[in-house]
Amino acid sequence: MNTTRIKVLSVFGISLLLSLYYAVWPAAIVFGFLTILGFFTTSKESNKEWEDQIAHGNADIEEHCYYGDELKINDEKIISILDKRFPFYTSLNPPQKDKFLQRIKAFMKTKAFKTHDIRGFTEMPVLISAAAIQFSFGLKEFLLPQFEFIHFYPEEFVHSNSPTGFLEGNVSGRSINISWKHFLEGFLYPDDGQNVGLHEMAHAYYYQNFISKENIDKGFLTDFPRYNMTANKIFEQEKKPGYDLFSEYGLKNTQEFWAESAEMFFEKPADMNQSYPELYSAMRDLLNQDPLNRTIQ
Repeated sequence: MNTTRIKVLSVFGISLLLSLYYAVWPAAIVFGFLTILGFFTTSKESNKEWEDQIAHGNADIEEHCYYGDELKINDEKIISILDKRFPFYTSLNPPQKDKFLQRIKAFMKTKAFKTHDIRGFTEMPVLISAAAIQFSFGLKEFLLPQFEFIHFYPEEFVHSNSPTGFLEGNVSGRSINISWKHFLEGFLYPDDGQNVGLHEMAHAYYYQNFISKENIDKGFLTDFPRYNMTANKIFEQEKKPGYDLFSEYGLKNTQEFWAESAEMFFEKPADMNQSYPELYSAMRDLLNQDPLNRTIQ
């Protein structure tokens, strides 16, 4: 029996005994007061449990849920959204754009998109799928079957394991969780080196290939050790005074360094190549893309 139920039963039991003992109105008043107190205690703890569920991307309360295989978003609408919001897509040539479109539709069909807001946005499933396809455009395997659910929150969301208690994005279990506000900002400023969509996709594709080991991209698996060896040296170097390409958060651990490397690779490729050409080369070969030359192998 959980602690909330114990408290409620204790409140009820005490109040009942008081009523039986005194059998007068004051006891009834005490009963009512304690019952109300118990209700608020229960409500507060239930809310905490709900917040903990939110932290792991699996809350029971979703305002909207869209299943990708039921979405009726035609090609013209998808292209319109990409032209408006997604610079990577607009930089592609016509055959690449067609490949990008087909991959987006295939990716969306495999996901359930959940919005924790009173509003639902057609752009959400299209743009988060586009972030996945941008990251994986040079890979053979791109569907991320490990992650069935993509959750959108209006802004930062609660996470008990975060030092501040709030996150802009994370991957957890079978879910990718994203702050919609910060996601849009990432593509609104495509050259500032900060993009929560690409950041979380880097985590997701790493998890898919090395932890889940389902739908593995063999090329990614083969080329990652070269990136890893190069990145480990730079990770330690960036901690020294005078080296500041990566943020303090990116130096938190090697996984955050990996995710931030992906952000830098796509958004500040010239800076990465100038500061660490060996890291840029390793990322280029790993992802089979070259943002400096706008090519996909």
